Amino acid sequence: MDPYIYPNTNTLINKLDIRDEQQLIDVEAQLLIAGIVDINSITQKIDFQKHESLQIIHHFLFHELYSWAGEFRTVNISKSEQVLNGLSVAYSDKNHIISDLKTVYRWSESKQWSYSNPSLVKDFSAFMIKALACSSLP
Repeated sequence: MDPYIYPNTNTLINKLDIRDEQQLIDVEAQLLIAGIVDINSITQKIDFQKHESLQIIHHFLFHELYSWAGEFRTVNISKSEQVLNGLSVAYSDKNHIISDLKTVYRWSESKQWSYSNPSLVKDFSAFMIKALACSSLP
């Protein structure tokens, strides 16, 4: 049994006790947008050389909705992604999250993180995909 979802559903357990999956998706999207607008309020806490930064960002964006926001998951997951036509990203095993993130961060050290880098957008996109697939919180 998945400790992050309500029994007999695919709906994440949440502080608002929303049991309808689509309604939760809508509320989550609204909170995410509001959080992104205010993300500059936590930039002094973020160091993209440390995996804890992803936890800080996740907690900031989702703490109003999920009690586990910012914590690494304790179970392996697979999530149907609309943008992937229902397929799932290959997520890290729950026991390898930190080591996989350390690998991603070592890879990122070889990149030039400045606007003068013609591959900046591609490198940043690759970094985010790799980091989120490793750490995906519940």
